[in-house]
Amino acid sequence: MLRAVKKSHVFLLIKLTLAVILVMVLLNSGQLDFRSILIVFEKLDLFVPALVCLFLGIVISGFRWWLLLRATDNNIPLGTVLNLQLIGSFFSTWLPGAAGGDAVRGVQVFRLLKNGRSTALLSIVADRVFAMIGLISVAVLVSFFLPMAISPDASIYEYVGLIQTLAFVLVGAIILALVGIYSALRFSFIDYLPVKIRHYLHPFGVTLLMYLRAWPTLLICWAVSVLATGIVIIGMVTIASIFSYAANPQVTAIAGIFGNLFSVIPITPGGVGVGESVFSKVCVELAARTAPFATIYFSFRVGMLIVNIPGMIVSLFYSTARHREKADASI
Repeated sequence: MLRAVKKSHVFLLIKLTLAVILVMVLLNSGQLDFRSILIVFEKLDLFVPALVCLFLGIVISGFRWWLLLRATDNNIPLGTVLNLQLIGSFFSTWLPGAAGGDAVRGVQVFRLLKNGRSTALLSIVADRVFAMIGLISVAVLVSFFLPMAISPDASIYEYVGLIQTLAFVLVGAIILALVGIYSALRFSFIDYLPVKIRHYLHPFGVTLLMYLRAWPTLLICWAVSVLATGIVIIGMVTIASIFSYAANPQVTAIAGIFGNLFSVIPITPGGVGVGESVFSKVCVELAARTAPFATIYFSFRVGMLIVNIPGMIVSLFYSTARHREKADASI
């Protein structure tokens, strides 16, 4: 146990070091300017609506998770799910450690339920998958309008090709998963596996079957994912409009999607430095000019910190309520 804790601390230290290095590189290369971030607080007529969009993205994502929970017969009230979503988003945004938002959501769901815990925990994984599907879907939609908004010298085909590749991989993965599930059920492949492996795979099989039976709900989750991602990107584009050197909205949208995609990769805590680097690179290549574009993405990150303050408040009240329940139960 002690070794595991020490190992997690080492990995966290490495990630923090990489984040600092990436931010320093961005600062030294002129791609990031901390001082110009303060301008967003002078343009509240744009920054406040952007914050509303970012907050709505969190809430809409919570609604998607609620739908996924219901699809597995875990009927947790919508208000409770939204509270847990706010708490999870707060922990993901504010804390650099291993106790991420998904882990916090998982712990709270485990405490709430007596039955169906495994399917409820797997709904968090499904929620992450749909978040990725939403990002790629919005990228595909924006790519149709991209050629009309960029310089003729820009590397458009490279990014359109990458978006198409991501879409094909996504569709291929879904088809492959469906064929695999059908084959496993049709030919009883699971029966040939050792008992221990079957024991671990059983919750996955049950959850997948429940989702397949609730396929209309999955289609709704896809639409909700597109809406959640789209409104967050609108918020990012609104933040970008505050800066005079910002690229066109279409370019900013594509750059924001790629920045968010790469931020998910656990290279640094919260993708700090990674998202900014990718966002800046995409803006430079598609806008065919240089500017401190990473500042825009970092300002978006500041906005996310602000809109997750309600999650901190909910977390405090939620913890207090849990302590009171324990105290009442011990009496």
